Amino acid sequence: MPYQIAALLAATCWALSSLILAEPVRRLGGPRFCRLRMLYVSVVLLVISVFRNQWDNIEFGDLGLLTLSAIVGLVVGDIGLFTAMARIGPRRTSVLFTTNAPLAALGGVLLFDETLRSWALLGAVLTVGGVMLAINYGTNQNAQGSIFERIDGSLKIGVFWAGVGAFGQAAGALAAKPVLDHGADTLSVATLRVLIATPLMWLLAKPSDKLAQAPAKEKILRTDWVRLAASGTLAMVLGMSFLLYAIGRGDTGIASILGGTTPVIMLPLLWIATRRLPALGAWVGAILSIIGIAFMM
Repeated sequence: MPYQIAALLAATCWALSSLILAEPVRRLGGPRFCRLRMLYVSVVLLVISVFRNQWDNIEFGDLGLLTLSAIVGLVVGDIGLFTAMARIGPRRTSVLFTTNAPLAALGGVLLFDETLRSWALLGAVLTVGGVMLAINYGTNQNAQGSIFERIDGSLKIGVFWAGVGAFGQAAGALAAKPVLDHGADTLSVATLRVLIATPLMWLLAKPSDKLAQAPAKEKILRTDWVRLAASGTLAMVLGMSFLLYAIGRGDTGIASILGGTTPVIMLPLLWIATRRLPALGAWVGAILSIIGIAFMM
């Protein structure tokens, strides 16, 4: 399989995962759904990692950075993103998530003395501009009440939580970077992060629910478990595997760009799901964000 196809399949898996969980994440609340999903993901990743047995390059001294990465990247980052999705829907959240690219680039400059080229600065501007356009002008008026586009509560609060999620994901990636640079297996690192983050999420269940103003606890339906397993498999197992395949077989920059096209791929999927064409602002904003990411690679 060409690595470009694998990267696009990864982005498609993440887009499908977001649409599958749109209804239960709104009803159950972002933090609660995130905790339940992490239980499933941790078991699946642990089984895969034990079968692969690629733990040799992870040293005991790496656990500090991996713990920090798990806390900011998953406990803070994932809860922020799922809380945003519960409030403003998957499309807006996925577009806002693209801001983690300029945040990570800035972190690389500040923490690792990486050089930020002028093209990268232009890319950051395009990414932020695309996000603003998609958020403010991206909703089809006929689809405002759908489970995918509805805004529950304040748009500003939803944007805030998506920003928290993007910042957490970027900071988590930066914390894990030295470990990965030493040659640690990516999937094994991801598994350790999940195993560290999952019990912390459950320990912080009450304060995170209160902080996110999650809805009163609804009964978990059988279909919720199916959606939870499907979204977790698509995003954390298939999506991650496709991206790792793409990075391992081809150019990392191109693979990352194609893997970041989720906001664009989500639009035709939304068109199919709602039978309504997404607004022009959604298309232009998503494409601008992807172009911005390309300039930063």
